[in-house]
Amino acid sequence: MKTMTVSEAEAGFARLLRWVASGEEVEIYDHQQAIAKVVPLRKRTEASLAGSVVAEGDLVSPTGVPWGAAS
Repeated sequence: MKTMTVSEAEAGFARLLRWVASGEEVEIYDHQQAIAKVVPLRKRTEASLAGSVVAEGDLVSPTGVPWGAAS
């Protein structure tokens, strides 16, 4: 894991983003105290979405409740 001070992060924000985009995690320090961690976003794949939506009951039959779509 890479580290930067707040000042380095401000001055080298583009470099920080390049590191993170390449998969690095970066901890930001202020007065020798870790205050933040910048991590790459986790990319969602089809496999990671499996089972995340559950359908129960009849989803296609009319409900009989007007919803005012005609405008």
